[in-house]
Amino acid sequence: MKPNLLLVINPTAGSINEKLVERKAIEIAEHHNFKVIVFKTTGNKDFEKLKEKLDAKKFERVVVAGGDGTINLVASIIVNTVITLGILACGSANGLATSLDFPEKLDQQLEIAITNEGQYIDTLTVNKNICLHIADIGINAELIYNYEIANGSGMLGYAKQCVPTIFKSNYPYKFNIVIDNNTVECKGILLAFANAKKYGTGAIINPVGKINDGIFEVVLYKRLSFWDIVKTFLKRTSKKEPTIDRYSTKSVLVESRKKIALQVDGEFIGKLKKFEAHLNSKNLNMALPNLSQRKS
Repeated sequence: MKPNLLLVINPTAGSINEKLVERKAIEIAEHHNFKVIVFKTTGNKDFEKLKEKLDAKKFERVVVAGGDGTINLVASIIVNTVITLGILACGSANGLATSLDFPEKLDQQLEIAITNEGQYIDTLTVNKNICLHIADIGINAELIYNYEIANGSGMLGYAKQCVPTIFKSNYPYKFNIVIDNNTVECKGILLAFANAKKYGTGAIINPVGKINDGIFEVVLYKRLSFWDIVKTFLKRTSKKEPTIDRYSTKSVLVESRKKIALQVDGEFIGKLKKFEAHLNSKNLNMALPNLSQRKS
């Protein structure tokens, strides 16, 4: 009997060619002896419908074509299972794929997603939300909020919101960071809970980040110039080392007197005063590129 593969497609993802992705994915999966079942998200009870489908039938692999939000949705259902997650970077920013050095070409991504063996990676829980690569509070979360309310699309949409976000945001933000019962009072423009290295723009926020090392980093950007902020949003980080504090941990509590914006894997969560992040060690089985496949 052929093993089942669930192909999850977000038709509204920022950079998707829906018909091409579906055709190629089915073609390659069937070539590797999978029985393919297709599920397309609609934005209406996707979590419940996906969970019902995954509970009703045994799947060996789930391949997700969409952005970080769609990948996050599927991952939240299959964590702590043996199901292998494959990803196709079809979103606006594709932070997870960028951080894990996935190749840019669709054919190469499909080979990884469908044929590579799974490896268990760490995830985070941030204010009860699963996080695969990076969550943060501060100016980047404000940018994502402004992008969403403006119904932005693609990297151009982020670019349009960059300068207004910088001028409207009330930074530096002030908060207390509690790690291992030690409290640090601090202020900065951005505080990240980083399970990996990069944003989808390619900006390296956490050079020491590894997605399976049993820890994550709390990275505080104390200050950046106007142009350094723009580069962080839209390009790679500046060659000049920013002023940062970095803490490696398995758990952190952050509190603020004023509400600060939070984003998780590129999705705006809300403006809050309390933030908690905890590591979940190697609880997601994911198809990752090997060294030869990281060349696009």
